Order: sequence, then structure tokens, then C-alpha cells
Amino acid sequence: MNDAPLRHLMDLLARSERTGQWYYSGFLSPAEQEDLLRCPEAAGASFFLYGGYEGAERKILAAGNEEEAGRAEPPIRVIAVEPRSRKFAEELSHRDYLGAILGLGIERSLIGDILIRDGQAWFFCLESAADMLASGLEQVRRTAVKAKIVPPDIPELQPRYVPLRLNVASERLDAVTAAFAGVSRGQAGALLAAEKVFVNGRVTTDKGARLKEGDILTVRGVGKAVYDGIEQETKKRRLWVCLRKLA
Repeated sequence: MNDAPLRHLMDLLARSERTGQWYYSGFLSPAEQEDLLRCPEAAGASFFLYGGYEGAERKILAAGNEEEAGRAEPPIRVIAVEPRSRKFAEELSHRDYLGAILGLGIERSLIGDILIRDGQAWFFCLESAADMLASGLEQVRRTAVKAKIVPPDIPELQPRYVPLRLNVASERLDAVTAAFAGVSRGQAGALLAAEKVFVNGRVTTDKGARLKEGDILTVRGVGKAVYDGIEQETKKRRLWVCLRKLA
């Protein structure tokens, strides 16, 4: 994160502390969230990060606390999108939906996660953009779609994880990446060098970096998983590690 966005977040924290009210940011990437959490100026401030559902990747900053400001009401809405005709619908990707949304002139910071399941999509947005998205999103690639604002508490919005148990030489990023992607250690190194591996949303090229519990590992073309750490060590000093891959 460059200094300007971080200064904006610090300003929201300061304004909340000064006025005793809630203040909210736009959606932050995992890397931006990490920078915020590491910022010494944020230490001791009252805030939380929220993306609209459990396991969200992109989240907004909610600056404030319930004791002074009352219950928080993050301005996040959910838009459901489905093809007008399933028979003629294309298989649409995250990039397709995001491109259609940005094509409406909507800024990226107004959009949170996009979930795609069973030919439908749900995405999170700030309240200020909800009406425009619900009325303006009519086509994704060549597929005609219909969009509407829906309640957030629906089963489709709950994350689905597939548990993984991998045998690795160490918690080094290249070792875990190789096992996660089903490739050799050398091939994993090539993925890292090609900037196709991300930890907590940030490109990581350091083969020797160590994963920590709770880290989000993303390998482009393979998928995304939460790293849950070491389960046990074998007699040959190899490790069984656990991950939860996002389905």
C-alpha cells in the first residue's frame, strides 16, 4: 500500500476516536489489510475488518467501538447475478464478472469478494454502488444476466472448504507450494519466480519464506487455501501440514 491510502485509513481511525462515531473505508485487498495491521499508528486503535461474510478476502475497515458509537452497521450489500437463460449462458469466471462491473464505471474499492457457484454469482459492494449495480449489470461477456440486491444471510454465501493434508519437507513456501500444486520443488520455484504465488494477497518470490497459521496461499491456476499449520512430524523429519482449499 502506498502512503496515501494508509494515511486515509489512519485519518478514519483518528476521526472515530475524536468523534465517537463509526467510519468506514472502501474494500481493502489482503495486502492492504496486512499493511494496516502492521502500521504502528494503528496499534491500540478501535476497529475491525469485515467483508460481508465469514472468510472474506477483501474487507472494509470499520473504525470505532460499540461502547461509544453503538452497534456497527457496515455499509455492505450483496448483489446476486444469474443468467437470463441458463441454456445459452457461458461459463463465466471471476475476471468476467469483475470486468463487467468495472465496465459500468464502478471503482474497484467499491467491490468486495465475488463468489461463483452453480452458474450464478454473488458479489459484495458498498451500499453507495448497490442500486447502480442491480439496475445496470445486464451483460457479462456475451451472456445476458439479471442482478438484484439480496439479503446477506443465505447458504450460498458461506465459504466451502476442502481439507488438505500434505506431506512436505518443511514449511518453506516452495515446499508447500509444490505439494499444493502437485508439482516438483523446482517447478514450484519457477511459479514463484513467475510471480504466480501469493501469500495474503501479496506476490511472494522468496522460496524460503515460511508460512504461518492463518496465511492465505494462492497459486494462480491452482487455487486458494488457508494454511492451518503442522499436524505432525514423521520419523524421517518430514511434516504433515493441513490446509483448507476454497472450493
